[in-house]
Amino acid sequence: MIQSKPKLFALLALIFGFNYLETIVETWLKDKYKVGIDLAASVTNAVQQVERNYNFANYDLTNSFAVYGYSIAYYFIFPLLALLLCYALARRQEISPFRVMTFAVLIDYLVSLPFFIFFPVMERWTSADSGSMLLSDRWSSRLMESMRPLSALDNCFPSSHVSVTVVMILICYLFKVQFRSAVLALGTTIILSTLVLGIHWLPDVIAGLGVGCLSVALAARLDRLAMKRNLRPAF
Repeated sequence: MIQSKPKLFALLALIFGFNYLETIVETWLKDKYKVGIDLAASVTNAVQQVERNYNFANYDLTNSFAVYGYSIAYYFIFPLLALLLCYALARRQEISPFRVMTFAVLIDYLVSLPFFIFFPVMERWTSADSGSMLLSDRWSSRLMESMRPLSALDNCFPSSHVSVTVVMILICYLFKVQFRSAVLALGTTIILSTLVLGIHWLPDVIAGLGVGCLSVALAARLDRLAMKRNLRPAF
């Protein structure tokens, strides 16, 4: 089991590097060979049916406070919170907090990846029947463009923004991180932003909540096993 912080940092870098590569390859296959486009359309329609074809009324009249506030939460506060939490946990003398977070992110990705590939759900704003739009475009279309290399258009279920945010919140409370109440408030705003901005469907958010909780539970279990193995006397 990993017993050093540099190796944990390397594991995190590997996760994000693989995610970037997977997104590039997946997008290329769809653009060039139309792989999975029909499947994504049918799966998205099924998810919309789960919502009973809920329609956003007067969505284009959303006030500027929501546009800018939730866009800031989704595009800026989310990565900033992740970086600050990594820094705070890495500074601790004990390795467990940082290891649990790293393992949780890894588990989160391993659980989500099969859904991204075999259960592709298009983002809500792509469906004309949903009555929504990509609300952040009212600020700048470059916001979503900046994040697109990290998430394909149909990697919606479960929501990684939601699941990773849940991981961060639970880690903060599990290890009594300072300012955890502020993390909870900001994290709640991030989760709400996935819906308000017209990016995710309700099932995406619910699944993200579940994946985040599962990831932390399994990561904490793995960490306890690692600690027992490390304390076991050698003969």
